Amino acid sequence: MSRRRHRRTLSPLDRWASILMTALALVIGGLLLSGDHALARVRDFSWDQRQVGAEDRAFLLTFSRPMDPSSVEQNLVVSPPLPGKVSWAGRRMAYTLEVPAPYGENFSIRLNHAKDLFAVREEREARFESFQSTFETRHRAFAYIGSEGEEAGRLVLADLTRQDQQILTPADLVVMSFKPYPLGDRILFAATDAATSRQGGLDQKLYSVTTGLNPIPPEELGTTSRSPLSWLRRQPTSQPPGNVELVLDSKDYQNLKFDLSPNGQTIVVQRVSQSNPADFGPWVIRAGQAPQPLKTEPGGDFLIAPDSESLVMLQGQGTAIIPLDEATQQTTEPLDFLPEYGRVFDLSRDGSSAAMVNFNQNNPEQRYTESLFWVTNQGEESELMQVSGTVMDAQFDPTNRILYTLTSEVLPGDDYVEQPVLSAVTLREKQITDLLLLPTQQNITMNLSPDGLALLLNFEGMMSADEAPTAPEVQATNNSIWLLPLFASSDDRMQAKPAQNQPEPMPFKGIQAAWLP
Repeated sequence: MSRRRHRRTLSPLDRWASILMTALALVIGGLLLSGDHALARVRDFSWDQRQVGAEDRAFLLTFSRPMDPSSVEQNLVVSPPLPGKVSWAGRRMAYTLEVPAPYGENFSIRLNHAKDLFAVREEREARFESFQSTFETRHRAFAYIGSEGEEAGRLVLADLTRQDQQILTPADLVVMSFKPYPLGDRILFAATDAATSRQGGLDQKLYSVTTGLNPIPPEELGTTSRSPLSWLRRQPTSQPPGNVELVLDSKDYQNLKFDLSPNGQTIVVQRVSQSNPADFGPWVIRAGQAPQPLKTEPGGDFLIAPDSESLVMLQGQGTAIIPLDEATQQTTEPLDFLPEYGRVFDLSRDGSSAAMVNFNQNNPEQRYTESLFWVTNQGEESELMQVSGTVMDAQFDPTNRILYTLTSEVLPGDDYVEQPVLSAVTLREKQITDLLLLPTQQNITMNLSPDGLALLLNFEGMMSADEAPTAPEVQATNNSIWLLPLFASSDDRMQAKPAQNQPEPMPFKGIQAAWLP
């Protein structure tokens, strides 16, 4: 029996598949032996085409490959320049600004040359895809309550970036006070009906109104839900200016002072019952929830802390810190109580310190003076100044290095006259610099811009004819608004050295002028 031999033959398809696999294996082997030559590039820029605010202090560049840090840092260009510090975490580079970016400006960022780590280690030519992008800061804009003509009693937006102004509220509402929302896309305000106001009545309701400013903020960069910056993942209301919505009526309770939390999600209102005056105290309004009374002792002036979860309120002979997340409980105990301080003007943005006033009632020798204190959450209490007149206001700059103060000193003579003074206190050195002497009147308010570059000075009320301006000359008139630049140069700003600049009159007439965030 003959044995047959079978020869296995490959089909043409199999032969081509074998040739292709062999070729691919050779190519892959060659690439592995010669190193990785993929083009390095910027994969993501966190501020790309975004509009940033003072709370946005760092941007991220994410690369497609591990990079040589020095090559990136030496070639990165931000224009106009924004001084900052660099840190790395793998393929991510964080650039943290030393001071907030100036409002009302456009910026570009580019990186044309950089090396990845593989190119540096293998000493070969680096291949990098050039990167360029843009971002901008929010508009330099402020709001005020008009006092003349068709603006009288209405909320007005002055946009210095666009060089225009817009009346936001209708003529049938008389605005009493207001607070901007964190993005500046809306404003919360208290107003009464015009007819009721003409009859001398006070029946305030709370409303919100859109400003027409709809910034696109950067995404949140890993902040926690309890962080003061946890509200970065919010979206503005994309609506035209002037859309008014009722927030809180006055059917059963009269609404008095109010404050808006830094994250824009909580409102605290001092309310008194229309039928029972003994029913008096703060109420808490959270987004999407019904108002709830805060069960705590009656108090006076208050403000919401930067964490948006606690209330700093005057109670008795001191200041109490009250949690807001316990508004639905029977009683709310203070987290802390500071018995020496009778007023809180401002809290630093990170919540680490406060500007508070001691009226010196326990010291007979200082009973007719007021002392401004810098109080930290570490228990440090530093007296910054003592005045013979009044501490009218104090505001921290966004870097927490400077405290701007508006105080007064009693002038010598038979008549009681107070001389208002605008000053800057450098907190580290506790050095006081008088920036401006103001006309001798009490109706002066100030408001610091969110980027820390300028102050709004508002001279509210009438001035007598014999009130001579002081140096620098301020020819203030009834309800005039002035703009005071705070630094002579960018170097002075970096060194926290405000200058004695000349204020500039603004073409607006109104009261309570306040910057949008």
